[in-house]
Amino acid sequence: FPDRSYFYRHKDKYRYLELLPCAHVRTSYCCPYQCKFCYRNRLNCGVYTKRSIDSVVEEIKGIDCDNIYFIDDDFLVDADRVARFVKRVKEENICKNYVCYGRADFITRHPGLMKELKEIGFYYILVGLEAVEDKYLKEYRKSSDTSCNTAAVKIVNDVGIHIMGMFIVDLDFRGRDFRNIYRWVKKNNLKHTAISIFTPEMSSELMEQYRERLITHNPEAWDYLHVVAKPSKLSVKMYYFHYH
Repeated sequence: FPDRSYFYRHKDKYRYLELLPCAHVRTSYCCPYQCKFCYRNRLNCGVYTKRSIDSVVEEIKGIDCDNIYFIDDDFLVDADRVARFVKRVKEENICKNYVCYGRADFITRHPGLMKELKEIGFYYILVGLEAVEDKYLKEYRKSSDTSCNTAAVKIVNDVGIHIMGMFIVDLDFRGRDFRNIYRWVKKNNLKHTAISIFTPEMSSELMEQYRERLITHNPEAWDYLHVVAKPSKLSVKMYYFHYH
């Protein structure tokens, strides 16, 4: 298990929104999905590998912190594995808050499991909704659609887990496309959002596609909050205006 001596000395520096302190735990490596915009499926040599749930629960038991942030690229992958986690946490009578990443299609396939996650302390689920139009989801190879996104938000809201909806604003957006995301968020009662600017990753196939449109080579700009490639329908200044 990780040496958390530094974490214990600096607990006031580790948080997820209002969850302070928040200890990081990784239970798997890489991601089994092939979303076009994401580099995480290339990590760990592109091989999705997961730890045993018994090992994960043993680690959590030994952490002196009430909040656990699963930093897996996707914690909600294998329903049987997640169900075993729920079972083991109950058996060990562990009372903590949890944050994890998960896909909308997993949530819609397993609404009952979402209720069980709420019961054992899941506080936030970060969901890559990405877009409010199917054409973008198809382009991103998300293997999901907007009806699935809508259903996932309702399921998580209904069980009482906070959902953090993550979106991408595309470089082909016009002003109305930014407003469409805002309207969708309001309509679906999505209280927490994280909105990233479309960013071609340096090691991805997208880099060659967008190389001629790059407007900066400063690595600090690759934080999903800066425009690194020229938008096709708006000036950079107007793109930032609509984004903010």
